[in-house]
Amino acid sequence: MDTWLIAVLVITGAVVLYLRRWWYASVRPTVNISSFPRKYPDEKGVSRPHYDVVCVGAGPAGATLGFYMSKMGRKILLLEKATFPRDKICGDALCKTGIEIIHEMGVYEELKKENKMNIADSGGMVSPGGLSYIGRSKEILGEIPGAIAIKRINLDEKLARACQKAGAELRENHAVKTATFDKSKGLWTISLENSDETFTCRVLVCADGAPSKLAIQLGLVKQPPQTSCSRCYIEGGTHKFKADGVLFYNRELLPGYSCLFRHANDEANFCIYLIPGNPDATAETLAFWHEKMMKEDPNISRALGNNIKTERMKAAALRIGGEETTFADHVLVIGDAAGFTDPMTGEGIHTAMDSARMAANVLDEALKAGNFDAPIMEEYQNRWLNAWGTDFYWSMVMIQMCYKYPILMDAAVAAMIRKGDRFLARWADIMTGRVTKFNLLYPDFVIVITYELIVLIIKRLLGIKVGDRGSAAKGLVDDKKKQ
Repeated sequence: MDTWLIAVLVITGAVVLYLRRWWYASVRPTVNISSFPRKYPDEKGVSRPHYDVVCVGAGPAGATLGFYMSKMGRKILLLEKATFPRDKICGDALCKTGIEIIHEMGVYEELKKENKMNIADSGGMVSPGGLSYIGRSKEILGEIPGAIAIKRINLDEKLARACQKAGAELRENHAVKTATFDKSKGLWTISLENSDETFTCRVLVCADGAPSKLAIQLGLVKQPPQTSCSRCYIEGGTHKFKADGVLFYNRELLPGYSCLFRHANDEANFCIYLIPGNPDATAETLAFWHEKMMKEDPNISRALGNNIKTERMKAAALRIGGEETTFADHVLVIGDAAGFTDPMTGEGIHTAMDSARMAANVLDEALKAGNFDAPIMEEYQNRWLNAWGTDFYWSMVMIQMCYKYPILMDAAVAAMIRKGDRFLARWADIMTGRVTKFNLLYPDFVIVITYELIVLIIKRLLGIKVGDRGSAAKGLVDDKKKQ
């Protein structure tokens, strides 16, 4: 009975979600920032001791903010607690929106020339029931690829240097201790750990990563990160992984997943993303699942082979789904600090960078208007919610549905098998936030996935075997590789 209920839920949910799209658009109106009363002069080009903006954190979000604000002629300071190059635990996959931004920042060609990134062409997924599809995307997507694999130690340094080149001031090894606001002057004062030096600014931006230390201190972020991810690099030439990027949805790990991405020089990155919902897959058991998937998942173990040389697993916290409030008087929260990681996919670099670009535009308008009150700062939140923020809610709904009914993911992969690479490319655009999840509700998606769902239900009721977790997915393993 439950299986037939799934089909009804999918069709009913499609209608409801389609209608909700228009509801969300109506409740997130944009505001005319220039219509607000001026409180401060526009100090563009004027010598003064304070900055327009101080951004705490110079990762992808902070560096992107610094780049765009500098291009706008604004005085911005980035305070980074570490010294570049520095590592960041991540899946290392940068999606199309982020790729467009690094093009604008002049970083893409540098990384390509230095052979520090791998442009993805072949990729796909393996479903909980063992269905798999690995296709190609370069010819379909054109000049801008769907994704690249780039180590964060390389990407983050390039972005930081690009924002410096654009004119932003970057202070490395500057860990922030506190930030206090003087309402009478309309200025923040930022103090450092292990130093008496202070900085002042009109607007403070928190971009200090998933722990969100400063945003928590200011009362904007009220909870710790909800989940975590793992990572280990595998030496090139020691594995048998053939594709550029594959997601593995093992039934036991749902709603989380495993993934393999291939870097330049054939190095591979194996990751586990834990998504809240499974009581057996929590941050405390991350190391267990990392080891278990590498050894016991048939597709992953075959892709890795028997003689891999791998680093020790490393882990990082993840803040997902978007924070409820990312603004206040004279302050914004961007990137990982604001939880801009998709709950369904674990993707977060491109949304972090996109949020920074939106923040730069709002802050430039606010600086022109000379007003940084909360109603103006809220415009930033309106923009990210309208662009992709509401997708986070539906991502969590969808992945929890897939956790409860894994056959839904089987149906999606069956649809890829039926429709081919173009369907996969469009699916990837939706999953990476290039376009909203509402695109899944269009007839060309709903009809084919619902059809495959019904076919799978009938086959399973008749006892017909579907999928095979005992054999490697086509296009996943290079058996010619010597180990």
